[in-house]
Amino acid sequence: MARQLRQAVQDGRLPPDTRLPSSRTLAELLRVSRPVVQEAYRTLEAEDLIESRRRSGTYVRRARPEKATGEPHRGKPPADRAHGTLVDLSPDQPSGEDFPVPVWRAAWRRAAHRIPDMVEGPGEEVLRRAVAAHLRAVRGLDADPGNVLITTGARQSLDLVAAVAMQPGTVAAVEDPCLPTVIRLLRQHDVVTVPVPVDAEGALVDAVPRGVGAVVVRPSHQMPLGVELSLSRRRALVELAVTRGALIVEDDRDHDFTEAIRPQSLWDLSRDRTDDVVYVGCLCRLLPDVVCTGYILARGRRLRQLAEHLSLRQSGTVAVAQRAVAEMLGSAETRARVDRLRHAYQAKRQLVVEALADHPAVERLNGTRSGSHVHVELRPGLPAGRIALTLERRGIVTPTTARYEWSGLVRPRNGFLVSHNHLSEAVLSRTLARITRCLDHTVPCPC
Repeated sequence: MARQLRQAVQDGRLPPDTRLPSSRTLAELLRVSRPVVQEAYRTLEAEDLIESRRRSGTYVRRARPEKATGEPHRGKPPADRAHGTLVDLSPDQPSGEDFPVPVWRAAWRRAAHRIPDMVEGPGEEVLRRAVAAHLRAVRGLDADPGNVLITTGARQSLDLVAAVAMQPGTVAAVEDPCLPTVIRLLRQHDVVTVPVPVDAEGALVDAVPRGVGAVVVRPSHQMPLGVELSLSRRRALVELAVTRGALIVEDDRDHDFTEAIRPQSLWDLSRDRTDDVVYVGCLCRLLPDVVCTGYILARGRRLRQLAEHLSLRQSGTVAVAQRAVAEMLGSAETRARVDRLRHAYQAKRQLVVEALADHPAVERLNGTRSGSHVHVELRPGLPAGRIALTLERRGIVTPTTARYEWSGLVRPRNGFLVSHNHLSEAVLSRTLARITRCLDHTVPCPC
């Protein structure tokens, strides 16, 4: 439990100033003894990740002042300035929208009905079957339970792939811009990172240098630009794996909530051709943050390599948690919730389009077909950094594209992000109106 909470804090899924449930409440929710929760809280408090505030409760510690490293803002995900709070449009904000708590509690009760055993290797078989079925239904993947490995989230999945499948000194081509955590994670394993530019069709595969040992891409909804990797470039990446033996890591975290018809995944395109494509994702938008579940799809020797490093025996509590997640994932309520959220995300993306697409300050919008954020590219001469500062003074945090540019070798992008999954349509509409008024002041009068 301490490990999962720690990862949620470090990933930003539990932002600073988030109030944690009391030990009694969390113990009842997770169906564990209260001392287990208290010990987890004590461990994180000793690590300065959480703090107990007198007569108030337990909170995630406030973030230290941001360093000039390009790390995205990780403030509290507030709702509306009109209610005295800040509106944070940074991506990957936690959202409990429409979460069926009674179904979740019932799943835990059923999972804990028998004495927990130990989790071996790739994870509980029932959860691997549920994940494979979910990917077949939602993403249309050719997913077999035998190819699924269970992790504690996308971060652990990427960390495992880097540790096992990339030797120190391996050269990895990574999209620029991208999430700073991806670069940090690779460099922690002494992987050499080289940038790959991104345009309207996604990563420029032709720009991948010869001799790279790995390529890390986010093809469905590139972070932060929101573009989709074209089918021709997906096929070119698979050819790169086939002809050069390079490992292709397909990070597909935003696959759940799209209504658009999407190109085949790299995973499916590489079937029967190469073992050097691995697919990583997570269920973090469907589950509570403290039980975030990730997964890896792998084949052949890559599957054997990764499974071997997951073969350490885990506690019975983990077994119960994985069975509960499987119960939840396979429920009719979850399937209905995915449909509801898919429609809700589409409606929110449409609000962004209606508010900003035709504004004279906006060059183009990306990410309007899928995903949980839209990238707003501004016209030349309108610095995104200055506009972001103006918006922050008005109570709106809008991370700029510059915060995700890591190499200094690609053309800088002039834009900012609007993340919408954690906001109601009413709050999003009011926020977009304030952004529009701010942009109005930046454009010279045509008369």
